[in-house]
Amino acid sequence: MKDSVLALYRSAVTMGEEWGPGPARVTAPCLVFWGTLDPAWRVESGEKPPASLGAPEAMRLDCDHWPLLQEPAAVTAAIETHWQSQAGPVG
Repeated sequence: MKDSVLALYRSAVTMGEEWGPGPARVTAPCLVFWGTLDPAWRVESGEKPPASLGAPEAMRLDCDHWPLLQEPAAVTAAIETHWQSQAGPVG
């Protein structure tokens, strides 16, 4: 069953197209996290989402489909760094 579902996902040549132009309208600086071991979405697939969001690139983590759960310390550090780099002057 797992192999069948995985084959089905990989056969979807327009995966993500259903989001349409929506991501291009995002104006806030973005981060994208990508698990390099994700069996459903190959790491090469991680190049399009950051580009459509204006993010520099996907942060590649040594995990599968759940970077936020599998690499929480790395994700937290990246988010904190991102927020600090975007913060304007206080006061």
